[in-house]
Amino acid sequence: MKGTYFLGAHHDPVFEVRQMTFDDLGDHEVLVRNKACGVCGTDVHIYHGEAGSADVTPPVVLGHEFAGIVEKVGKGVTELKPGDHVAMDPNMYCGHCDPCRMGKKQNCENLFALGVNVDGGFAEYTRTPASQCFKIDEDIPFVEAAMAEPLACVLHGIDLANIKPGNSVLVIGGGTIGLLMVQMARLSGASTVILSEPVEKRRALALELGADAAIDPIHQNLNAMSFS
Repeated sequence: MKGTYFLGAHHDPVFEVRQMTFDDLGDHEVLVRNKACGVCGTDVHIYHGEAGSADVTPPVVLGHEFAGIVEKVGKGVTELKPGDHVAMDPNMYCGHCDPCRMGKKQNCENLFALGVNVDGGFAEYTRTPASQCFKIDEDIPFVEAAMAEPLACVLHGIDLANIKPGNSVLVIGGGTIGLLMVQMARLSGASTVILSEPVEKRRALALELGADAAIDPIHQNLNAMSFS
């Protein structure tokens, strides 16, 4: 079992492939054989020595957007079995601090996360609480299933924006999250979806994904354009 360990932004090398060993699983833990893992902007920030969603203490296996197959389960796990395909929720909360008790667990004072300060998806296997695994249909490609975590972030944004059928929506920025927002805004019933993005390839992809228009905010004047 191999894992790619982040050794620290100022370490040489920054990453190192090491053999991994795992103790016996806890009653409510599972071992997942990873099949796909995305590279998030958070990973890039950590690579450059910036903070992640929680404190990063190297060496640690990064990667928090991942999916795989359940290899083993603890004796108390009843909702999963070996062979199940799963997508991961990397974020874990204490459940006891004031934000958690107020229903705002995203502000947990003791947040920890797979692939940030606990070994994550840039490895052949990951040990995780069963509660972080969401069973998926076996016909879903693992590369797509690994996008469940960023898509969840987008769905939260869509809910906060309260997009209704017939709305016009402007998405600013055409990175992965922005392009997902374009698609979800369309699925939410927006009548007009516009992307503002300076990179030509991203604008072209947005049009393929359902945007009505994709503008270059550096060289085009939005006020002078018509989208009817």
